[in-house]
Amino acid sequence: MVLAVMSKLRSFRPMTTVQLQTSFLRPVPKGAEPVRITARVLRLGKTLAFGDIRMQLADGALAAQATTTYALL
Repeated sequence: MVLAVMSKLRSFRPMTTVQLQTSFLRPVPKGAEPVRITARVLRLGKTLAFGDIRMQLADGALAAQATTTYALL
């Protein structure tokens, strides 16, 4: 998620995690490939960044999902 925020900012800016909530929906089977991780910035403000991270199996099934809030320092 930090890399996604940096991409939106077009540079590095110090930040710290304010909130992180993860839901594990199903196990990732041994040898499962590929596993796709997608990080998306939902909102980028002056002091806070909100994001969504998803882990999907090759068949498209969602294995885990997280929401994040970062304070931009």
